[in-house]
Amino acid sequence: MGRLLGAGALALWLNVASELDDETDAWYVTEHLPDRVNIGGYLRARRYQSIDGAREYLTLFEAKTVDDLASEGYLGLVSRISAQSQRIRAGFSGVVRNTFRVISSQGEGTGGVISSWRVAPRDIARQMEMQEIAQWMQEVAAHDSVAAVHWLQAQPQVRARMDSVRAVGKDDAFAETVLLVEATRASVLQSLREHVLSPAQMYQHGWREEAYGLYALMYSISGADRKHNKLGDTS
Repeated sequence: MGRLLGAGALALWLNVASELDDETDAWYVTEHLPDRVNIGGYLRARRYQSIDGAREYLTLFEAKTVDDLASEGYLGLVSRISAQSQRIRAGFSGVVRNTFRVISSQGEGTGGVISSWRVAPRDIARQMEMQEIAQWMQEVAAHDSVAAVHWLQAQPQVRARMDSVRAVGKDDAFAETVLLVEATRASVLQSLREHVLSPAQMYQHGWREEAYGLYALMYSISGADRKHNKLGDTS
């Protein structure tokens, strides 16, 4: 299934202090991502490393609903974090974070590479209707070797609930509208950016590119993975 697993998404773009790279990688695998898929509501978490772009890492969380992004379980996690988490978070820089509603999500699989476009409407008075966005995304998804395409729209009231209890990160920058495209190879996404999704083409569709990044998948975990592991645990 290439579509996102729910109607809510949380995305973060950030840099990590080089001296914390190894510890941060391990923290994501053993603590940070598992904690979130274990609390309920969060269905999958993925972490990517930059091939090309303004931020070194992209992390994407999928939730059943937008409100599940700020569930009681999640708010409990972010209100009291471990000493290691505080140290690692202090090594983050250039953080852009927001909660999103999934407006359109199309595709047949999960790609090993993903591109993100953070965009803003060219003309506030003329924004695309949901049906127009879905049709545009369907056209992008039809390109060879594109696995999935997702359009996300910010839900700032959900982030505000998170920030009201967060121990760190309240000053993270915002992203309003995001296009994500998954594919099999980086060259596929590079070609899309040069042609179909170039800044000029985006502008013609009514959107101004604010930031672009191309990323390779590092790690993915889902609630289904955790359930399977527990069923297989014979210790």
